[in-house]
Amino acid sequence: MERQTIQALPPEHRHWIGMRIIKTVIAVFLCGLLAFFREASGFYSMIAAVVCIQNSAGKTIESSINRMAGTLIGGVAGVLVVYSLDMLGVLYMELLRYAVLSVMLIPIIKLCLAIKKPGCAAMACIVFLCVTINHSIGDTPAVYSIDRLFETLVGVALACGIDILLPYQPMPQPIPPEPPQPEGESAAPGQDEQPGEESAAQRDGQPQDAPSGEAEEEK
Repeated sequence: MERQTIQALPPEHRHWIGMRIIKTVIAVFLCGLLAFFREASGFYSMIAAVVCIQNSAGKTIESSINRMAGTLIGGVAGVLVVYSLDMLGVLYMELLRYAVLSVMLIPIIKLCLAIKKPGCAAMACIVFLCVTINHSIGDTPAVYSIDRLFETLVGVALACGIDILLPYQPMPQPIPPEPPQPEGESAAPGQDEQPGEESAAQRDGQPQDAPSGEAEEEK
């Protein structure tokens, strides 16, 4: 549908860059700029900015809430699972760990549905897998989860701020073409005769509506 709309636009509007694209570019740059001054990685904050910015302020706020809720649920679940597997001595048994992590996605998704936040289920699963799979010997899962949550919060905050400050501009709508006139159609009877024009019978001196018998008697 969007592709058809773009193709229907005039040539000067086919490469239209909407405000959603502009806001995404600005938010991602600000995330990178902030990470540069913090001497940290802006990867997760940039991803959060890209995902959160939608085509309206209301959808952006809703997406931001879902992302923060998903990050919190996935981070807490990941920390608990990592410490539990470490206590059981199976944290670095790769095949067993993958099986446990796969099964743990079920309660995470069910929790998101139970709190009426189905939109944050995917984000919760992603963060959970980031915490548990990226964990290596010597890492502290709690610290990693806090850093992940902070980076997401930075991206969400910048996305919401840019979305609220910059107004949206609607895409120019194409002008509908006029329907072509069918060829070969003749005008309705009587429309070709202009008012004041005399018919051929009137020019010959014969009334137009006179009966044929009266015309013969006059002759």
